[in-house]
Formats: sequence, structure tokens, C-alpha cells
Amino acid sequence: MGIGSSLMVKLQEEEIREKEFENIIKEAAYYVVVDELSRETAFNKAKELNELRKDSQIQIDNGECIEYLDDNLNEPIVPKEKENQVNAVAKELYEKFEYER
Repeated sequence: MGIGSSLMVKLQEEEIREKEFENIIKEAAYYVVVDELSRETAFNKAKELNELRKDSQIQIDNGECIEYLDDNLNEPIVPKEKENQVNAVAKELYEKFEYER
């Protein structure tokens, strides 16, 4: 693999890690707002569920929607009326836990 190819792979891996971190943060914000968990507990829960999802079986519905066979692993859906609050908490959590990426 050439230097350019190695760099592209590294950049793609970094992009995947960033997207994964953003998903963890968004889910943690949900747990803070909706389930009223502490920020630390919510972040740890979201991180743990993210790891469990990596090794879990999935069901693909019409090639689009992914559902986990274990319903406990499905990502929560943010209620419309809580979206702004979840987004605000997500920004705060991003800054607080950025060092854990």
C-alpha cells in the first residue's frame, strides 16, 4: 500500500471514530434529557451500548432500517419536543468527554 493509500485509510478510520463518538454523545444526551441520568452515567451507558452493538446481530429491513435482534440495543428515538434540549446537552457532552475519543 502506498503512502497516499495509507493516509486515506487513516483519514477514513478517523472519520469513522468521530462519527461513532458523535453517535455516543447524541445517545448520552438522550439519556440525560429523557431518562434523567447523570451526564457521566449517560455517557458510560451510551458507550457500553455502542460496544455491544458492534458484536450484535442485526436485521436489515428493506435494505435501509437496521434493527438489533436484542431490542435493548436499538438506539433511542428522541421525541420531537425534546430535540432542542437533547442537541444542547449533546454540545455540552461533546466538550466534556472529547478527551475520551
